[in-house]
Amino acid sequence: MKHQNKLLWQLSLFTLVSALLFYTLGNTPAQTVPQIAEKALAATVSLEMQDSNGVILGQGSGFFVRPNLIATNYHVIEGAARGTAKLVGKNTTYVLEGITATDKTNDLTLLKIRTPIILVKLAGIQPLPLGNSDTVRIGETVYVVGNPRGLEGTFSDGIISGRRDRSAKERLQMTAPISPGSSGGPVLNGKGEVIGVSVSIYRGLDSQNLNFAIPSNTLKALLVQSGSAKPLSEEKSISAETYLFRGYEKFMSGDCKGAIADYTHAVRLKPNYADAYAFRGLAKSVLGQNRSAIADFDTAIHLEPDDAYTYHSRGHVKLDLGQNMFAITDFNAAIRLQPNNADFYHSRGKAKARLGQNRSAIADYNAAIRLQPNNALTYEYRGIAKSDLGQHEAAITDYDVVIHLKPDYASAYSLRGDAKSDSGQYEAAITDYDTALRLKPDDASTYISRGSAKAHLGEYFSAITDYDTAIQLKPDNADSYSFRGRSKLLLGQHEATIADFDTAIRLQPNYALAYTSRGLTKSDLGQHEAAIADFDTAIGLKPDNTYAYFGRGSAKASLRQYGAAVADYDTAIRLKSDYIAAYISRGNAKANLGEYFSAITDFDTAIRLKPDYAHAYFKRGNAKSDLGQHEAAVVDYDTAIHLQPDYTIAFYNRGNVKSDLEQYEAAVADYDIAIQLRPDYVEAYLNRGIAKSRLNQYTAAITDFDSALRLNPNFANAHYARGLMKKILGKPSEAKEDLRIALKLAEQNGDESLKAKIREFLQKWN
Repeated sequence: MKHQNKLLWQLSLFTLVSALLFYTLGNTPAQTVPQIAEKALAATVSLEMQDSNGVILGQGSGFFVRPNLIATNYHVIEGAARGTAKLVGKNTTYVLEGITATDKTNDLTLLKIRTPIILVKLAGIQPLPLGNSDTVRIGETVYVVGNPRGLEGTFSDGIISGRRDRSAKERLQMTAPISPGSSGGPVLNGKGEVIGVSVSIYRGLDSQNLNFAIPSNTLKALLVQSGSAKPLSEEKSISAETYLFRGYEKFMSGDCKGAIADYTHAVRLKPNYADAYAFRGLAKSVLGQNRSAIADFDTAIHLEPDDAYTYHSRGHVKLDLGQNMFAITDFNAAIRLQPNNADFYHSRGKAKARLGQNRSAIADYNAAIRLQPNNALTYEYRGIAKSDLGQHEAAITDYDVVIHLKPDYASAYSLRGDAKSDSGQYEAAITDYDTALRLKPDDASTYISRGSAKAHLGEYFSAITDYDTAIQLKPDNADSYSFRGRSKLLLGQHEATIADFDTAIRLQPNYALAYTSRGLTKSDLGQHEAAIADFDTAIGLKPDNTYAYFGRGSAKASLRQYGAAVADYDTAIRLKSDYIAAYISRGNAKANLGEYFSAITDFDTAIRLKPDYAHAYFKRGNAKSDLGQHEAAVVDYDTAIHLQPDYTIAFYNRGNVKSDLEQYEAAVADYDIAIQLRPDYVEAYLNRGIAKSRLNQYTAAITDFDSALRLNPNFANAHYARGLMKKILGKPSEAKEDLRIALKLAEQNGDESLKAKIREFLQKWN
């Protein structure tokens, strides 16, 4: 009985130990990320494959699965006569003896090294354990080890984003980055187990990376088939798939011509190889062979109509060709096939923005951001679209996010500066431009933008310094000269201004804005005919150039061509319905044509658009005065003066209207203020003198006429008025002398009205 109990106890113990052992083996504990990295890197190798002449055919990655066996992709070694495997981060290199097993369908192979197993073990190499790829879950964190582009021993992480069936081969899709040179490297889970072998990457134009791994269970099946090593030299043929991978390696290294040659080999070997056409299209597009690229994408889509990424790539090439609507059609197809791909929405948003469909573009950017919240580029493009819609504060918020995500991104600061400048925050804009230039000191466009912000603050000399720097960095940039010219114009440097606009036009003969600005400068110089010629050219280049019509209208008004001026102002207002200056100028032109009621309507519109615009009230007051609506005119002048207390001419004109209303004392008070504000205001002295004469203050009136003549000895009206006062005061000889001088000046000036008055007075006197 005791013996039986002992036997039962031993069996129970054995069962418990077996269960614990099974549990331990079947449930590998999780490891820290540094532990996973250390063990994975120690078992990973960098492969270099050569032909029989020693020419390097390619490089890749691999990892030990047994003490003398290395797993890698078949395309890494296909066609090679010999090769080596170098331990990552060490000087130890092993010569490859040959191939022990190959699965061409799944792009896997096992390589045996010549070094005895005992020496490999002494080197401390521990083969990586293979996990169960069937249990891998979407969203699970994975780690990739490889040698991308020669950067030996790169360790990165990501997540499993899907399972894909590509050409009847199961693949794990992941976000962990893979680059050329990483093919054949291990993909590990959180326990440090290999759950896949890096195999490929698909990168469309401006799209996210698609990284794939061959499931580890496929590798396990190959390990069962492993036998004696066959020399590498026996593997002579090169498959279409290998040409595809080699082409991709060259493409990512910048050798697009070499890549196209490899893709062409792939197509010849496998005429229905959709991926080869798609990749060749990408390489051609980089070389600017856009139409040929589209032909390749067409073929790829014909062969594989459900490949969203090929539609996306073709859409980008159409964007480069300016075929925006056709590009949108391709992006629509890509989104239909993969509605959760952020890059597809981003690209469609770009196409819509180019068509001016900014609101619809923003909707696409919103969708892209929901799917990929940390993509700085999408926030940047959304900010640009919002700025184009005038939503500057919203744009600034987007640029804030870009800067948070990419603190050293100079363009984001520059764009945020632009949005602040457009919303009138010039000082804050300059701060952003300063940061952008600190990060990127040779950006000519940012110097131009900072110069423009400084010019808005009236810092014209500092603005010119920025434009000078922009010109030094980029001497053929017409914008730099054009903007510098504007600052010089505001400084009154007209000749230097025209020289800058001349240079801008020479560099860019179709630069409508430069013609417009040069026209404005010539108008300031009184060269109105030449100015009109520039405005004509600007309008011919850009028929919707609002400011050119306005400038041409103003030049015509200066030439007293008021009807033609009104026509130009009409066009400017049609193009820009809230153009206050155009309403004011059109009102002036109409007033000069005697169309006072219509002029008042224009001034009313200007006031509605800008209720605190003193000049609009002043102009409306003038029109009402011309209509004899003196009381209403005074009300408008009152408002203008309230809004702008130093508005000299408003005081002067209000004084004139009060004189017309025979409110001479009030008129004198207005003239007093006008003269106080502007001591050299000749007409104010004359009219104050006339008002005083109406108050019988003849001596005081003569004093004002004396002041007017001291400022302008050839002022005929002042001589005439003083002559009248002197006659009243009993100084006939002095009076006649003033009248004689006044008549002579009136004849010289062609003032027929004054001549008639003087002659009539002299006749009555005699």
